[in-house]
Amino acid sequence: MPDLPPLTDSYARIQTWARQHAPGVTFRPPADPAAIDNLAAKSGLPLPDDLRTALLVADGETRASAGMIGNWRILPIAEIQGAWGMLNTLGKKDVFAGREPQAPLYIRDAWWHPGWIPIVESGAGDFFCLDTDPPEPDRAGQVLLFLQDRPERPLVAGSLRAWFDRIARDLAEGAYAYDEEAGFNSEALMWSSLQKKHLFDDIEGKRVVKG
Repeated sequence: MPDLPPLTDSYARIQTWARQHAPGVTFRPPADPAAIDNLAAKSGLPLPDDLRTALLVADGETRASAGMIGNWRILPIAEIQGAWGMLNTLGKKDVFAGREPQAPLYIRDAWWHPGWIPIVESGAGDFFCLDTDPPEPDRAGQVLLFLQDRPERPLVAGSLRAWFDRIARDLAEGAYAYDEEAGFNSEALMWSSLQKKHLFDDIEGKRVVKG
């Protein structure tokens, strides 16, 4: 396993970059630990330590925030719980029945799985999720991308800590630019998220970073 900096360090670097370069991105204050415990109790899921740590740095972004993850917004606890509940309800109603995902072996072969915790949203029904129930237990806490209308279920990173470290380094190296009107110059920081292979290259109008 690579020697990664603490998640608190990477998150602080991301927030510092946002203050200096992306004034439209605004974070909420740290979460109340009791609210984190309430999320765990209501979901019945084992919350990854990385998620607890991140929420104690900031309870996601504000509703008005421009979206730190390439125009996608980091969710606060209340919205994590709401998104998870909504997707589980849709699953129980068989809304996803008949759809065939394209998931790698280290992610459950499901269109939606209740062990996935939405943590970052596109605003259009797509989410980056923490995986609490992978086929291999040692992979618990990995980050995957849930796309409501596409079959791909890419593995984004082995952990939230690893993902935030990659994003923080890419930001520091100038991989991304932010415009107050257009936002970030790539969709969802996919360059960081998908090993520099952009999932949306074939969609007209998407801004991409060439890796």
